[in-house]
Amino acid sequence: MERQIQPARLNATLFPIGLLHDRENGVRILVVIALVIGFALATGGLTVNSANIPNILVQSAIRGVAACGQALVVMTAELDLSVSGVVALAMMAGGSLITGNPRYSLLGFALSPWVAIPIMLLISTAFGLINGLIVSRLRLPALIVTLGSWQIGLGLAYQMTGSGYVDQIPESVAIIGQGLPYLPNPVIIFFIVVTATYFILHHSRLGAEIMAVGGNARCAYIAGVKVPNIKVAVFGLAGLLYGVAAVLAMSRYMTSTMTQASGLELATIAAVAIGGVSLSGGKGTILGVLLGILIIGIIDNGLSVMGVGPAYTSIAKGIIIVAAIIIDNWFRA
Repeated sequence: MERQIQPARLNATLFPIGLLHDRENGVRILVVIALVIGFALATGGLTVNSANIPNILVQSAIRGVAACGQALVVMTAELDLSVSGVVALAMMAGGSLITGNPRYSLLGFALSPWVAIPIMLLISTAFGLINGLIVSRLRLPALIVTLGSWQIGLGLAYQMTGSGYVDQIPESVAIIGQGLPYLPNPVIIFFIVVTATYFILHHSRLGAEIMAVGGNARCAYIAGVKVPNIKVAVFGLAGLLYGVAAVLAMSRYMTSTMTQASGLELATIAAVAIGGVSLSGGKGTILGVLLGILIIGIIDNGLSVMGVGPAYTSIAKGIIIVAAIIIDNWFRA
């Protein structure tokens, strides 16, 4: 008889209560508070003024949507390096389909944004599904497969316009990326994605099977889990979320540029690692990822306001990732 995989549960059922009862996430909350206070003191309050806080939230929201996809992949003990390539391709495809600038138009005329946006999501989801199929059916390392997808995505993105840049995005798209001054729509969409991912991961059979595959794929297979299908599903979901991140970025900044996607693979992996998702799979919470992306966003923004260059910011991110992995291994020992 097949063993039934039961949905995973946290210490508490309700979203915020589960967050407060998780000791590790409690520590991350303290880290967020300490970073906010520290950067506020170091910059004379510039990081906590009314103009800067929405910037932190929007940047964190766009990265956070992609990080939710990365987290699902990592929880199956895989890793997705294709994030930047997929997001760049989706943005350039969407921008070149709706731009009013004939120089960058892919078709020679502008499509309705409400036709182009689903195409963006289809492209990103297709990339994710292809990654999943190659990894699961051909049993190739996800690291190598997604590294190749990353480069293919970047190449196709640049080829669409020959410039890596699209402007004259229709004003109707701005409704997705704007919203209230202190609560932009990308932030609302991010929390919707976090909530949906939370319930999928921690309160559904699919989530339990994802954890089972990441914990021990062979045991999961013996228990009746269709391991290849689960891997295809998580890569497909990740691709979809990368597409959502692309839509948010394009609609927020009203341009499509390949530089907007630059570094997303590092940011999402850092958020996942800091958020307590084991890079060995089978362990982690989406609530931790939420806090991880906030920590990355606050550090990025704080260093930028302080005038620290991108080189040192990258060094800081690298140190954080290595430290998170060391701590994870220490707890697993």
